[in-house]
This record gives sequence, structure tokens and C-alpha cells, in this order.
Amino acid sequence: MMTVSSCLGTVTNEVVTADAVGFKLGQATIKAGSERISVQLDSGDRAMPFCQSALKMGTQEALLGPDPKKPYFLVRFALPIPPENMKQEVAAWAGVDPAVFTHNHSPGFEVLPNGDALAVWFSTPPGQSESAPTTTFIQARLRYGAEQWDMPELFLDFKGKNDQSGLLWNDHGKIWFFGGGRDLSPWVPFKMAVSTDEGETWTLSLPQLDAPATFFEAQPITSAFRGPDGTLYFAMDGAGAHSFLWSSHDEGLHWSQSAGRTGGRHSVVVPLDERGDLLSIGGKNASVRGYSPENLSTNFGKTWSASQPSPFPPLGSAQRPSMIRLGSGALFFVSDAYRHKLRLAPPAGWTHGNGCFAALSTNNGISWRIKELPVQLPNHEFLHWGTLGYVTARQAPNGVIHVLTTETQPCLDYEMNEAWVMSDQSGGEPENSGGQVKAFSEKYSQGGLRCQWTARICHDGRYLLDGLEEDFFPDGSREHEVTYAAGYKTGMESFWSPDGRLRWQWFHDLAHHHSIWTQFWPNGGKHFESGWDTKPQARDLARTFSGWVADGPAREWSKDGKLVRTAVFLRGEYLGPGKGGT
Repeated sequence: MMTVSSCLGTVTNEVVTADAVGFKLGQATIKAGSERISVQLDSGDRAMPFCQSALKMGTQEALLGPDPKKPYFLVRFALPIPPENMKQEVAAWAGVDPAVFTHNHSPGFEVLPNGDALAVWFSTPPGQSESAPTTTFIQARLRYGAEQWDMPELFLDFKGKNDQSGLLWNDHGKIWFFGGGRDLSPWVPFKMAVSTDEGETWTLSLPQLDAPATFFEAQPITSAFRGPDGTLYFAMDGAGAHSFLWSSHDEGLHWSQSAGRTGGRHSVVVPLDERGDLLSIGGKNASVRGYSPENLSTNFGKTWSASQPSPFPPLGSAQRPSMIRLGSGALFFVSDAYRHKLRLAPPAGWTHGNGCFAALSTNNGISWRIKELPVQLPNHEFLHWGTLGYVTARQAPNGVIHVLTTETQPCLDYEMNEAWVMSDQSGGEPENSGGQVKAFSEKYSQGGLRCQWTARICHDGRYLLDGLEEDFFPDGSREHEVTYAAGYKTGMESFWSPDGRLRWQWFHDLAHHHSIWTQFWPNGGKHFESGWDTKPQARDLARTFSGWVADGPAREWSKDGKLVRTAVFLRGEYLGPGKGGT
């Protein structure tokens, strides 16, 4: 553990091991006070995660999308059941990465330049505190043009330390990750990583501070941006019901803590102009005359105005808002109306329901168009009004807005556009047929074929993977092969390691919305096999979604071919060991 030995935050000399694959070290050793902290990366026996494999690097196709003038809305599962919100650790019995635990929230979330959506949650084992040293950062990816998220896998784990509250930010193609943790030192209040290749590889580093952090909680939030002079800013929780900004003038090497504090925990912050005017809304555990607090800064967060009531209800535990600046210049805001743990209804005068909502402002937050979301799930524990929980919103290169929720069973990924928010239209299925199927390919910089695939461009412009996709390693050997039908996987899907070993296969029975996942030992023998419902109904809503819910038997074999466990799942619930299992 890092141990604070003085009021200045001097820490003991320490080497920290971080478990990760596809990471390298940038600035690896720092001085913290008078001592040194080093990080060693250890991938153990882990192979490259699929979430960091078989990636497309081109960005032109990501600009294709639904007609921005026509309302567009859909919603899907983002994480599988299990592990989501299970009472026991059974997901690994179905082949899910054992570093992925049962409670996953406070996600870093971003849509990458190639159109893929990437999420990094912090993951907590059942029965343990979110401040425990056993937490991990996990990742999952929604590949552009696909309707189903990849299975979650380990992203980063600082061994023996708390990993908590990630933030992802697309900085004009440079992807930043900021991660917190409750046991971090005032000299090392967050961890950082950067990717310039769509999240395929990452460079990990620790911040260098000119003074130790004070009055803070080491939890990055959702907001990050650049100032007009190139300064980097991102938001973090302050002590109590406050938030503040970190800033760096040298591309993330050295960081300074702003003294100014907003009026809420988990506040969202956006620049209003290039002069230093910022708008902050909300957070949790704070209110002004019954509404969520709103603050203004005129100096990039060095100071903030006194809190005034925003147009939105206040939030409590297991909730946070999200706000982003859209490409059109409008502000987009999402949040909850009901405080679930306190069972408190929204304030008098609120006319947009007790659930969750989206809002759009075309005048820098002076007025808002507010719209209830037509599909809502309740908190996984408090089964009343719908929630977005710890939510993060981002906009894709094609203009589509993604909203990633947590605290529901499971977390959801919404897609919508500005035309939908401004319309009176409710839900509805977007276009997934017609148009024309086009062929695409990418090459490595050395000239070899990286990937070839086909996609359907629907009449309204929507882009869906459709047909055979083949991905190759730089030496020309196969990496991944899958067939899509209007964004859904169908038939056999295979994933190989660089040495030619088959790592896993899926058989997707699209007609019956059921898939079988088979994973293999290095000697070619089966390791895991499990069945998954791919168009499940949510536990708390009579509506089907695209997603992954374990359904049927799951088996595990030893390296020598012995059946060591059989488990049975029904609609995501573990029913017990099956015949021949232990």
C-alpha cells in the first residue's frame, strides 16, 4: 500500500505491479515528495484481449450514419448477464474473463475516430466494497456497424490497489484514459494512459505534480477538454459535495490542481467559449432551492460563482449526470429525475416524469428542450423509476449520440440524434435493410492486408456490417473471421493467436437468437463452452434487446480433457451444477 508519512504526502519507496496486456510504460517512475514510485507492467499468461484485436484504423467509414434531419433512436445491452449485478461470481464459469466482476459502474466511455465505442468500467467483486484493493478496470467495445458489444475483458489492474472511476476522452484522435482509486497518494491522485491507435495499444504513466493534491477524492468524472492555448483539463471529485479541474500545460506530463470548486460531486463541465468561461451543472449530494446546482467560471475553473439552481432535479447516491458539447454547437445533457436511495421525487415544478431524460440547449444552457427517454430500466436494487445511474454521453463522428448507463440490470447503450431529442417521436426501430452493400478493405503501413469486409449502407445512410469480415496479422496469417447480417453476427466466428492457435469460436444461430461460445486450451482441447441468448428480455422490462445473457449449460475442461465443472444458466441466472459437474 502507498503510505502517507507527512502532511505533504511523502510516500514510501514502492514498486507497483499493474496487470495489463497491450500496454507499455511511458514515464514509469516518478518522485513523490522525497521518495520514488515505480510501476512494473505484468501481463502474466494473458493473451491480447479481443477488445484490443482485429481493429480497423480507417476513419472515413465512421462518418457514415443515419440522416441527421430524421429522428433516430435505439437501445441495446452493453454488458452481459452474468456478470452484471449477480450475487455470486459465476460469470467465469461461462467463460467470461475472471477479472470481470459482478458490479461495474462509473465508466469511462468514448466513441473512437474509427467509429467504435469503447467503455472502461471499474469492477467490484460481490460482497466487497468499491474501495477494496481487489477492484479492476475492465473494457468492452462496440465495433462500428455491429449491433452487439464484445464480451468484457481486463483493461488494467494495479495489483493490491483500488482501481476506480475511469474517464476516456477522444482528443482529436489521441485517446486519453484517467483512472482513480480510493487509496491513491496525494502525490499520485490518478493514473493515465494514452492510445493513438484506436485503443489497440496504450502507454501508461503517472502524473508529476508541483504540489500534493488536497481536498480531493481520487475519482475522475466525465468531462475533459483542451483550452485554446492547448492546455489539458479534466474534472475530478473534490472532498464532499464539490468537483474541480486538473490542468496540464505540457501534454500530460505535469499537472496542477485548480483551487476552484463547483457546488456538487460528480459535476459536469463544458467550455462556453475560448475566453475561459465554463458551465458546471449538478453532481450529487447537493441542491439549491430543490434543484441541482449550477456554477459558472470565467477563468478555466480557478474560481467558480456561487451555486444557483439549474433546470434539472438533484441527484443522490448511484447517480451522476453527463453533459457534452455536440458538433453542431448545442449542449447535450442526460440525467435522472428521482433520487432512488433516498426515495425522493423530483422538485415541484418539474414536469418531465420521475425517470431519466435527455436535454438539448442551442443557446449555451440558457434554455433547454427536455425529453423523457422512452426505454428505461430501474436501479438494479431499487425497482421503481427508471435510472441512468452513473451515466456518460459521447458523440460519434457521424453525429449519433451514445449514452452509456450503469446501475441497471444490465447497463444500457442508447443511441440517438439531435433530431430525435427535438422531436415528439418516442422509440422505434431504425432502418436495417435496403440500400446497398459495399466492399471495404484496409492495409498495414507495410502494404499487407489488415482487413476486408462488407457493409450495408441503408437508404437513410445508416452503416451496418453485412457479410464476411476477415482480419489478418501483419504477416498475413488469420486473426479473426466473422459473418454479419445487418449488424448481427451469424454462423461461425473464429479468433486466432499470432502463432496460428485457435483461441475461441462462436456459433451464432441468428434465426433462434442463440450462440454457443467455445474457448480452447493452447493444446487445442476445449476449455470452456457456454450458451448465450442474443436477443434477451430485460429482467425489469417486457422488451427485448440485443445483448448477451447466459442460457443453457456451461462446461469447463482441464488441460488434459477432463470435465471439471458443469453449470446451468436460465436467462442469466445460475441454477446450479449440471449433470457431470462439480
